[in-house]
Amino acid sequence: MTAGTATAPVRPWWSPARLDERLVAPGPAFRLLEVHTLVALVIGLRLATRDWTLVAERPDVLTTRAHLVGWVPAPVPSWLLVALQVAGLVGVTLVVARRHPRWGFALAWATYTVLTGLWAASAETQHNDVLTVSVGAVLLLAQVPDRSVDPRDRRVAWGWPPRAALAVVATVYLITGVQKLRHSGVEWATGDNMAWVLRWGTSPLGDGLNAFVADQPPLPQLLAGGALVLELVAPVLLAVRVTRIPFALAVLAMHGSIWAFLGLDYWAWVLTVAAVAVPLGLPRDVPVLAAARRRVSG
Repeated sequence: MTAGTATAPVRPWWSPARLDERLVAPGPAFRLLEVHTLVALVIGLRLATRDWTLVAERPDVLTTRAHLVGWVPAPVPSWLLVALQVAGLVGVTLVVARRHPRWGFALAWATYTVLTGLWAASAETQHNDVLTVSVGAVLLLAQVPDRSVDPRDRRVAWGWPPRAALAVVATVYLITGVQKLRHSGVEWATGDNMAWVLRWGTSPLGDGLNAFVADQPPLPQLLAGGALVLELVAPVLLAVRVTRIPFALAVLAMHGSIWAFLGLDYWAWVLTVAAVAVPLGLPRDVPVLAAARRRVSG
């Protein structure tokens, strides 16, 4: 080693500086395009598959106007709800076509966020839409590459938005788990909480399913414990590339069981996790479409 020179200190992988370096490292343009487009498609599916005009039928006295769009007079006219829905779908189309994708995404996200706020009586985004809204908020800041950019071009501008979206997913799941512990402690998983939830819930697969599982300890505890552990370890599983796709599959199983037992709609969470975690779970230089072709041909 030359006299007078010093080597940079070796920092552990979990140090804030190392995490920051990983977040803002250069990345390929195609990865940002994949995540940006897939999240836009999730928003588009959400916009297209819900009858937003039902908001217009809610009486004014049932609207508390407490949060995001509480300033909007109630009842909201049906034509305005349809106009917002159509505008959002136009935005998604612009993203998919890569015609002004940044502005198209902003239009889709804004209309979706407003409509989810109007959908709730309290004028706030409901829990089953909050992950998509949160991830979309980060991608609003992304500088989306245009058609003139080589998909394999590597820049910091292409690298940080997908990783930031992944960090948001990890944070939302972690907060969900921490809130369970904060309000109920470990008894949320180890006690009779889940058994009572199952008994009071309505399964779209039939009444007998919930009663059977609720009366078979420790099945309720295993369901609750599995969900809690998955939420708490989400940052660890999403920090490692090889566990990102398994995490997406675990999320599918968890939210699928919520639907099976309680009929609650969390498919937007499942699709949002897949839109972010699956592309980032592939090898760095392998696009999603190339990986899919390999799997089919193999």
